[in-house]
Amino acid sequence: MTRRHQVRTLAALGLGAPLLVGLGIGGFSQAVATTAAPPAQDVPAAVAAPAERTGSEEDTAGEVTAAPSDVFTTGSQQFARADRSTITAEDVASQLYGYAADPSLSDEATCTDGLALDQPGAVTRCTVIGWSGEQETYYGYMAPASVAEADYWLYFSKDAPLPEEAASALNDGLNGTGAYPVWGEEQEQPTSLSEDVAVERANFVLDGFGREDLTVTSVEGEVDLTSTTPVRGTAVEDGSGRTVGVTLLPIPTGGEAPAMMISIDGP
Repeated sequence: MTRRHQVRTLAALGLGAPLLVGLGIGGFSQAVATTAAPPAQDVPAAVAAPAERTGSEEDTAGEVTAAPSDVFTTGSQQFARADRSTITAEDVASQLYGYAADPSLSDEATCTDGLALDQPGAVTRCTVIGWSGEQETYYGYMAPASVAEADYWLYFSKDAPLPEEAASALNDGLNGTGAYPVWGEEQEQPTSLSEDVAVERANFVLDGFGREDLTVTSVEGEVDLTSTTPVRGTAVEDGSGRTVGVTLLPIPTGGEAPAMMISIDGP
């Protein structure tokens, strides 16, 4: 049913490599998308799938919680109107459709609710249904964009919501985000980054989504590209010399070049 791996292979990154609370699941009318997603923005879309875990995790209460089997982003987007900061359920479903559905098989994408930038932690539950009735469940999140040319990014996790720590890195009402592949096409691609290498790769990612004005100078630990565990860091604003906090959120992949989302602290 899905054509997501084909999209990754053809991702227009110029690198040959692809690039990331209350549930709104009851009482909402379903919005249905059966047409392709909106045209890609200037900043290339990025998608990635984390390696599936062999088991579930237990939270502090001893309850078993599922981990997402796939995490990706549809890239930078703009609102239809300058005075808007929300998108409808139809908008979310349309963007998801372009990355997780196969138009040739008459797939459908539905979402339970829209998303708003001024609602940090909000998530919408979406479903992609294939012609045979097979269903895939996704959870959509909105994050503010970190560049002037874009308004927001959408991130989706498949089968389960993002861990709370990862979801909070997307949107706290102030921070801006962007995502990009961690490695270039011909580079060796280790999955564990020392602090020094994480600093180098974080700056590569910042440049990739248009924040050349910031330079990451330190990271507070190693970065595991096989998990969605955020790692804090510090950046310096070129020109002013102002220190800015950043959060590095790996977007793990299964057999493909990993990506990283960087959340830049607001004023």
